Amino acid sequence: MNREFVQELENSLYLHRPLPLHTERSLEAGFPAKKVLKTQPLCAKAQASGVTALRQGPQGTTVEAPLRADHWPEGAPPDGDYCNFGTARLYFTLNNEDWQPYNRLRFWVRPRIRGARVAHVNVAIKNSGTIPLPDRYFREGATVFDLKPNVWNECIWEFAAMPRDAISELAFYVFCSGHDIAAGETLAYDYRDIALEQVAQPEHEHGWQNPTPGIRLSTVGYWPAGQKTAIGTVEAAQFQLVDANTEAVVFEGPVRQENNERGQFAVLDFTPFATPGSYYLRAGRQQSCTFTITEDLSTESLWKVVNFFYCERCGTPVAGKHGTCHQDILAHHNGVAITFAGGWHDAGDVSQQAAQTGEVVQALFENARRCKGNTLLYLRLMEEAQWGLDFILRTRFGDGYRATSAGATRFTDNRMGNFDDIEARVHNHAFENFLFSGIEAYAADTLTGYDDALASNCLAAATADFGFAEEKFAQTGVDPAHMFEHTYNSGRSQYYAVAVWAASWLYKATQKKEYADTACQYAEKLLACQEQGAAGLPFTGFFYRDESHKTIVHFNHQSREHQFMQALDALCRTQPGAPQRPLWEQAMRRYGDYLKAIAGNTAPYGMLPAGVHKLDEAEDAETFPWLHVSCDFAQEQENYRAQLAQGKPLADGYVLRNFPVWFSFRGNAAVMLSMGKAAALLGRYFDDAELKQLGREQMYWMWGKNPFGQSLVYGAGSNYCRQYGVLCGECAGEVPVGIETLDNEDVPYWPQNNNATFREVWVGAACRWLLLCADCAAGADNNL
Repeated sequence: MNREFVQELENSLYLHRPLPLHTERSLEAGFPAKKVLKTQPLCAKAQASGVTALRQGPQGTTVEAPLRADHWPEGAPPDGDYCNFGTARLYFTLNNEDWQPYNRLRFWVRPRIRGARVAHVNVAIKNSGTIPLPDRYFREGATVFDLKPNVWNECIWEFAAMPRDAISELAFYVFCSGHDIAAGETLAYDYRDIALEQVAQPEHEHGWQNPTPGIRLSTVGYWPAGQKTAIGTVEAAQFQLVDANTEAVVFEGPVRQENNERGQFAVLDFTPFATPGSYYLRAGRQQSCTFTITEDLSTESLWKVVNFFYCERCGTPVAGKHGTCHQDILAHHNGVAITFAGGWHDAGDVSQQAAQTGEVVQALFENARRCKGNTLLYLRLMEEAQWGLDFILRTRFGDGYRATSAGATRFTDNRMGNFDDIEARVHNHAFENFLFSGIEAYAADTLTGYDDALASNCLAAATADFGFAEEKFAQTGVDPAHMFEHTYNSGRSQYYAVAVWAASWLYKATQKKEYADTACQYAEKLLACQEQGAAGLPFTGFFYRDESHKTIVHFNHQSREHQFMQALDALCRTQPGAPQRPLWEQAMRRYGDYLKAIAGNTAPYGMLPAGVHKLDEAEDAETFPWLHVSCDFAQEQENYRAQLAQGKPLADGYVLRNFPVWFSFRGNAAVMLSMGKAAALLGRYFDDAELKQLGREQMYWMWGKNPFGQSLVYGAGSNYCRQYGVLCGECAGEVPVGIETLDNEDVPYWPQNNNATFREVWVGAACRWLLLCADCAAGADNNL
């Protein structure tokens, strides 16, 4: 880690204050300096709607509104579920203006809120032209800027790929989402100098092939082992690797031209060079950013992702973010109530998901187990994991029921009993209880010798929750999908996987044969859900939702793909002498071979494709609601067929898609990172170099080796992009839902529209990054 970052860690008291953002190294830092070819000031009458007062003055146009109200806005549900207190909206009505000659909007805004630490503004257009905006799910045609309170902020919205041939409205708006104990009761936003601009070189937003000259690489760097490549748009036959400290050329190689169905690419391969240090690549007139080669590659990013989780803590003050929050999110069951504050906010809307918090606990503990040699990092990981562990233990009712989720999108007043309280959902679901049982048992094993009393309590909870899960699963099987529960898409095979994993860790902790036997029984069911050759495909190994092999397991937005291999890995390691072990290992090898077989479909990039699909899936109205919540099957069936048609044909009736089939919830970070976790875990188990490399490639993609050349982990490396942080603001280490596709295509799409879901910060994606990091980092040996 560099000296500057070490000093920042010390200044943060090892992440008990948020790390600085270093916006000067962000993608957007270069926007003001881009050459502007022409400008068109906005000439339209300002209007206001919502709970807004509007006035004009020498400083520009100002809107004012209360941050809180004593009633819900018109049209809101009576209980205020997932509601704010209104909208402060400034808008301009336009006469279907053609904005196609322009590719960005620039304006200045000053948010004035007494005591505010975080502020933001939404900007949106309506297009009445060939492609109307906003779209059905309000994903296109809008963006969000995080702002510094009480100063003028220059905001630039690039939109080169956005339809804009007949703009009928431009709006600036702020949701009145309450406030914490530091902020005042009202907001005032000043706007000035709103203008359209045309720049010569807007950011690349669509497609595998980036036409802008440059070198796209992992901006953090590379591990010494394995393949090390960068993708360029360069005019050169040779490239050089240059020592950033001495300017000495340390490696030279040919620029390899690679042509495939995705485009024409220049590949810079410096795999043979493995000496640790700081370097940059040079090819013709193009020079990359400086990056490192080191075994310790992920440590600084790991600290930053932990910083993100600290910033997303719920129920406690976070310096520079908010005070104590959401004490009046309440869960009721059998005549008692508990507060649902705690753990980590799920996303930019400060909602809460118990399953997400539980999985983050597991991921933090996994990383802690790998880095005991780094005492400060180990202790900080253990501390943050225990913060979440306290929440998942505290929100159990002790009879199988637990508080599972709550939608917020506001800061409540922390006073229990008035109208703005939020009701948490309470369920007794077999999947969650299997999952939490495994997390609690894993926590017990990790805490033994560190906090034995807490370890004992975790084991007691794990034992009880496993019993509740088995009882409920025997009664009802797979629980109904519920759109607000982030485990909604779990099929029967997913239940088997978490049951195997939980039973294996309970067996390790207790050495009770009943858990070993139970793990074996669920493993037999799990293997019956794996493709083993009957489909006639050139590969096997993927999983179906159940033993019928009717529907292949798919994820979009959410992903728990790694759980299949996580289960079998734990099974083999806790029962190495079991007679079934060769069968379990055979299943693991099949899945590893499946990943190897599909990996090349995104070359020369290393992103793992989303997976194989049956063409008849688009006719399956029964399964659709499990995978695509909030979407209507009849409305989306033709789009489903169109997306499958964009896949790569395999055997008759099957295609391979690089990105998931999706409609509303888009973004593939969790999908590819979860698959990368499975690859790295198998690579570690079998000491398989190719699978280890597949894991590393997902990290490289997230750090900037993608068609957009942007790091998707804010603050990691350079050229990281702004994200939809909203109520907690931008945070170092945040990870978005991920790169999406445009409409029904199967190519990457990463517009500068900073909007949910694809750019929304999400603990689910950051959690999958942590899980993969644990198996890629130095110290990820072959121990359990």
